[in-house]
Amino acid sequence: MTEPQLEQEIAFAREKAKRTLPLALLVLLGLIAMYLPLPKRFIAFAPLLIAVVLTIRLLRFLSTRGGREKIWPAFTLVIVGMLLSTLALQLAFYDSWSAYEDCIAGAQTQQATADCVQLKDTGMLGLVVR
Repeated sequence: MTEPQLEQEIAFAREKAKRTLPLALLVLLGLIAMYLPLPKRFIAFAPLLIAVVLTIRLLRFLSTRGGREKIWPAFTLVIVGMLLSTLALQLAFYDSWSAYEDCIAGAQTQQATADCVQLKDTGMLGLVVR
Protein backbone atom coordinates (compact mmCIF):
# COMPACT_ATOMS: atom_id res chain seq x y z
CA MET A 1 0.00 0.00 0.00
CA THR A 2 1.25 3.45 -0.80
CA GLU A 3 1.44 6.17 1.79
CA PRO A 4 -1.69 8.11 0.66
CA GLN A 5 -3.79 4.92 0.56
CA LEU A 6 -2.64 3.98 4.03
CA GLU A 7 -3.51 7.44 5.33
CA GLN A 8 -6.95 7.21 3.71
CA GLU A 9 -7.59 3.83 5.35
CA ILE A 10 -6.50 5.16 8.74
CA ALA A 11 -8.73 8.22 8.34
CA PHE A 12 -11.64 6.00 7.33
CA ALA A 13 -11.09 3.70 10.32
CA ARG A 14 -11.01 6.68 12.68
CA GLU A 15 -14.22 8.10 11.24
CA LYS A 16 -15.91 4.71 11.46
CA ALA A 17 -14.85 4.34 15.09
CA LYS A 18 -16.06 7.86 15.84
CA ARG A 19 -19.48 6.93 14.46
CA THR A 20 -19.64 3.45 16.01
CA LEU A 21 -18.73 4.20 19.65
CA PRO A 22 -21.72 6.46 20.44
CA LEU A 23 -23.98 3.93 18.78
CA ALA A 24 -22.73 1.12 21.00
CA LEU A 25 -23.05 3.27 24.11
CA LEU A 26 -26.63 4.25 23.23
CA VAL A 27 -27.65 0.63 22.70
CA LEU A 28 -26.05 -0.30 26.02
CA LEU A 29 -27.84 2.58 27.76
CA GLY A 30 -31.15 1.52 26.23
CA LEU A 31 -30.59 -2.07 27.29
CA ILE A 32 -29.82 -1.00 30.87
CA ALA A 33 -32.93 1.22 30.91
CA MET A 34 -35.03 -1.83 29.95
CA TYR A 35 -34.39 -3.18 33.47
CA LEU A 36 -35.94 -0.18 35.21
CA PRO A 37 -39.38 -0.52 36.80
CA LEU A 38 -42.25 -0.10 34.38
CA PRO A 39 -43.12 3.56 34.18
CA LYS A 40 -39.43 4.52 34.11
CA ARG A 41 -38.62 1.78 31.61
CA PHE A 42 -40.07 3.77 28.74
CA ILE A 43 -37.13 6.19 28.96
CA ALA A 44 -35.32 3.51 26.94
CA PHE A 45 -37.19 4.71 23.85
CA ALA A 46 -34.96 7.81 23.65
CA PRO A 47 -31.50 6.20 23.38
CA LEU A 48 -32.83 3.37 21.22
CA LEU A 49 -34.46 5.71 18.71
CA ILE A 50 -31.29 7.80 18.57
CA ALA A 51 -29.37 4.55 18.01
CA VAL A 52 -31.61 3.75 15.03
CA VAL A 53 -30.86 7.15 13.49
CA LEU A 54 -27.11 6.78 14.09
CA THR A 55 -27.11 3.25 12.69
CA ILE A 56 -28.80 4.41 9.51
CA ARG A 57 -26.24 7.21 9.21
CA LEU A 58 -23.43 4.69 9.75
CA LEU A 59 -24.86 2.42 7.05
CA ARG A 60 -24.99 5.38 4.66
CA PHE A 61 -21.38 6.20 5.54
CA LEU A 62 -20.43 2.59 4.79
CA SER A 63 -22.40 2.47 1.54
CA THR A 64 -19.25 2.75 -0.56
CA ARG A 65 -17.56 -0.11 1.31
CA GLY A 66 -17.96 -3.85 0.98
CA GLY A 67 -20.77 -5.84 2.51
CA ARG A 68 -18.71 -7.31 5.34
CA GLU A 69 -18.41 -3.95 7.08
CA LYS A 70 -22.19 -3.49 7.03
CA ILE A 71 -23.01 -6.73 8.86
CA TRP A 72 -22.61 -5.45 12.43
CA PRO A 73 -24.53 -2.20 11.91
CA ALA A 74 -27.35 -4.18 10.29
CA PHE A 75 -27.28 -6.65 13.18
CA THR A 76 -27.40 -3.71 15.61
CA LEU A 77 -30.43 -2.38 13.77
CA VAL A 78 -32.19 -5.73 14.20
CA ILE A 79 -31.40 -5.88 17.93
CA VAL A 80 -32.59 -2.31 18.50
CA GLY A 81 -35.74 -3.08 16.53
CA MET A 82 -36.46 -6.05 18.78
CA LEU A 83 -35.91 -3.95 21.91
CA LEU A 84 -38.21 -1.23 20.58
CA SER A 85 -40.91 -3.76 19.71
CA THR A 86 -40.68 -5.19 23.24
CA LEU A 87 -41.16 -1.72 24.68
CA ALA A 88 -44.05 -1.04 22.31
CA LEU A 89 -45.81 -4.26 23.40
CA GLN A 90 -45.30 -3.37 27.06
CA LEU A 91 -46.78 0.03 26.36
CA ALA A 92 -49.73 -1.44 24.49
CA PHE A 93 -50.53 -3.87 27.32
CA TYR A 94 -49.39 -1.59 30.12
CA ASP A 95 -52.14 -2.49 32.62
CA SER A 96 -51.64 -6.25 32.36
CA TRP A 97 -47.87 -6.06 32.36
CA SER A 98 -47.83 -3.64 35.29
CA ALA A 99 -50.14 -5.91 37.31
CA TYR A 100 -47.84 -8.87 36.65
CA GLU A 101 -44.69 -6.96 37.66
CA ASP A 102 -46.38 -5.63 40.81
CA CYS A 103 -47.48 -9.16 41.68
CA ILE A 104 -43.96 -10.55 41.23
CA ALA A 105 -42.48 -7.70 43.27
CA GLY A 106 -44.81 -8.44 46.17
CA ALA A 107 -44.61 -12.24 46.02
CA GLN A 108 -42.75 -13.66 48.99
CA THR A 109 -43.61 -17.33 48.68
CA GLN A 110 -43.47 -19.87 45.90
CA GLN A 111 -47.27 -20.10 45.91
CA ALA A 112 -47.57 -16.33 45.45
CA THR A 113 -45.07 -16.49 42.59
CA ALA A 114 -47.06 -19.32 41.00
CA ASP A 115 -50.19 -17.17 41.26
CA CYS A 116 -48.33 -14.38 39.46
CA VAL A 117 -47.26 -16.78 36.74
CA GLN A 118 -50.89 -17.80 36.38
CA LEU A 119 -51.74 -14.10 36.03
CA LYS A 120 -49.15 -13.84 33.25
CA ASP A 121 -50.39 -17.03 31.60
CA THR A 122 -53.89 -15.59 31.48
CA GLY A 123 -52.51 -13.52 28.67
CA MET A 124 -52.71 -9.93 27.66
CA LEU A 125 -56.22 -10.25 26.23
CA GLY A 126 -57.71 -12.09 29.21
CA LEU A 127 -57.57 -15.53 27.56
CA VAL A 128 -55.88 -18.53 29.11
CA VAL A 129 -52.75 -19.21 27.06
CA ARG A 130 -52.00 -22.73 28.26
